[in-house]
Amino acid sequence: MSSISFGSSIFDVLSKSTDISSVAVSQDQSFLFPIDDSVSVQFYKSIDLIVDRWQTVVPKNNTFFGTAFLKALELAPPSDAQYRYALFSTEEQGDIGIGYYQIKTIRLDESIRFDKDISGSKASRMLARVKKSVASRFRAHTLVVGNLTLTGNYGMSFRDYITVKKKFSLVEQSLEILKPQLRKEGIKVRGVMYKDFLDNHLMSEESGYTKFSVQPTMKVDIRSEWKTIEDYVSALKSKYRVRMRRARKKAIDIQKRVLSVSEIDSYKNEIFRLYRYVSDQAGFNLFILKYNYFYHLKDQLGDKLSVTGYFLEDKMVGFYTSILSQDALDAHFLGYDHNYNGSHQLYLNMLYDLVEEGIKQSVSHVDMSRTALEIKSSVGATQTNLNLYIKLSSKAIDRYTPKLLDFLTPKKEWKARNPFK
Repeated sequence: MSSISFGSSIFDVLSKSTDISSVAVSQDQSFLFPIDDSVSVQFYKSIDLIVDRWQTVVPKNNTFFGTAFLKALELAPPSDAQYRYALFSTEEQGDIGIGYYQIKTIRLDESIRFDKDISGSKASRMLARVKKSVASRFRAHTLVVGNLTLTGNYGMSFRDYITVKKKFSLVEQSLEILKPQLRKEGIKVRGVMYKDFLDNHLMSEESGYTKFSVQPTMKVDIRSEWKTIEDYVSALKSKYRVRMRRARKKAIDIQKRVLSVSEIDSYKNEIFRLYRYVSDQAGFNLFILKYNYFYHLKDQLGDKLSVTGYFLEDKMVGFYTSILSQDALDAHFLGYDHNYNGSHQLYLNMLYDLVEEGIKQSVSHVDMSRTALEIKSSVGATQTNLNLYIKLSSKAIDRYTPKLLDFLTPKKEWKARNPFK
């Protein structure tokens, strides 16, 4: 830590950015910008304007690239994010690809909880204060290639014949075209982040991006021989079967039901309160959902989204959400009342319920996303490492990015469990 000084002057240029939420959105940009001799790009601010064209390029039955999911985000943008939809086309082939970009003011001191892993010692408290002071200097309008509300690469999709190198080149050039357009709206982009790639072949060292990771994503593979939850239970080692049955017994008084869109609207305040409790426990979080997010999501996705409420004597004490996309079940957001989590094993029961739902839906796997890695591994989830890449506009500042990220990124040791025979 002593080898580098993070003085305030380094971050002055970042902290002067205008808050995105205060910037008025002008009329939609649909000009055709040439990228090279054959490919051009157009930018749009609403998915409503390009529904038919968008759907011809994105993967079929992928809910998270789908226009309904993206519309829900527009209706309830987390932390007042803004969105830009890029359409790449040629005269000969028509639309050949899309880019999905989120514009977010990232404030590291609000995104990272520095008190999560403090042991209570004087040195730990002092280190936390130093980290928070450093992080408070980082506030930047950031162009995110991808979706902050999801785990996975949802920032670009192209026709199969477009090479990986060409995809990256087209997206990079489109970002350079978009930045001055945003500047005209009062949004000065200070950084670009590519989110959640399985490996680093997309980004070469010469690209100027710094690779980093936060936590792996966790998923449970649903075996073909599992036809019911009892088949899953039979596959568990003895101590994990006992653990599951004990958890189920503790939740015997919990009533569970899938909520309709009108019920989600009625319970929106309770749902938001439970969500915020869990969200606030995360060591790293770049956004906060809007209180009406789940209502709009259900209204747009219909049967693809399930919101399951946990009730104790008519009081909502928890909920979890799941989304079907292609052959996978995605565990989206959840929440619970901490006063009942220990006594009724709410969180652990939600994980078991997600596995059971995955079996009933005959999916290939249940994606449980990041956080709570060890308990997720105890129900059979295994990790997949995902990389993020970031580059700041100022070279003078960007040179410190690797050390800054290493210094600030939360680190937590955990032990992977294998519950199966």
